[in-house]
Amino acid sequence: MITFEQITEPLFNGDIIYDESVTFVEENGKAAAPLYFDAEEIINVTSADKTKEYKENTDWIYKNNKIELTPGSSIFRFNINDLIFDDKIEGQSFETSDGRYSLFHEGHFFHDRQISVTYRKKSSQCFGYKQKFCKNELKKTIKKLKDKRDVTIVLYGDSISEGANSSGTTLTTPFLPKWGDMVIEKIKRSYGVNVVFYNTSMGGRDSSWGVQNAQERVADYRPDLAIIAFGMNDRIDGKSFSENIRKIMSIITKTTPDTEYILCATTLPNQMLPEFCAYQKDYRDALYSIAKDGVAVASFYDLQKELLRKKRFIDLTGNNVNHLNDFMIRCHTELVCSMLIEK
Repeated sequence: MITFEQITEPLFNGDIIYDESVTFVEENGKAAAPLYFDAEEIINVTSADKTKEYKENTDWIYKNNKIELTPGSSIFRFNINDLIFDDKIEGQSFETSDGRYSLFHEGHFFHDRQISVTYRKKSSQCFGYKQKFCKNELKKTIKKLKDKRDVTIVLYGDSISEGANSSGTTLTTPFLPKWGDMVIEKIKRSYGVNVVFYNTSMGGRDSSWGVQNAQERVADYRPDLAIIAFGMNDRIDGKSFSENIRKIMSIITKTTPDTEYILCATTLPNQMLPEFCAYQKDYRDALYSIAKDGVAVASFYDLQKELLRKKRFIDLTGNNVNHLNDFMIRCHTELVCSMLIEK
């Protein structure tokens, strides 16, 4: 089991990549899954729940930057027809853009079937997206942290921020906490400060709900820093989304004028599902148009897009629709920590 320090250390800057997630899907008799980096050495391959370790050559081989299953491997693999099929399964599928159906499960169904790979990457490689330390954008918050003064932080969003499909939420090993909880713990350890934290996120909610409930769920807590994370459930255009986020901020600022903000650009859902694919890129652009002193953007959208250059959605998902798996939750943690903690 990896430590908290390993879980929350910069995922892509060190030599060792801990527990990168992959999912095996068999097509034409073969099942292989890509890693983001070229591996110098595969250190271990385990089940995502950390209950099993798999052996090289017996269960897997490393070839062409992919972990490939051997013919007799004991590692779980989906058949492609398990994931995409013709007949609807009530409560376990969503219609795809081509009129078929895609498998959906909440809880730890996908977690139980995913694999974690720890490996040493080739030293010449860098991750293609980097989040900067927001010393200018979040001056007040960072000064308080450096001065070791108490800080109040509120996370306000949808099910992704509520913690859906994290192994901690679904009560399965390795019991990874929600990304907001890990950010707060990392801040405490890095600065040696007390952080009062409220996560008032609620699954299935959008930015319009966010406006209606901003006073009770954020402003009344008088935060030094408000992390606003909507977008996955919105079905409005970018301009309307921007207006909602501005309204949320205005409500909070009327109560606490010195509150600073991190605005989170949501990740993409499964691109095969038209019901969930809306204006996510427009929302990302809208948030950047709001950014100024005291307002920074955490672009989970850009982080995910970079990962998807090398990996597949099925490698990163907790429900095969719109939720994160443990690895992506750690990626969210790293991005926000990079904004608040100078490396």
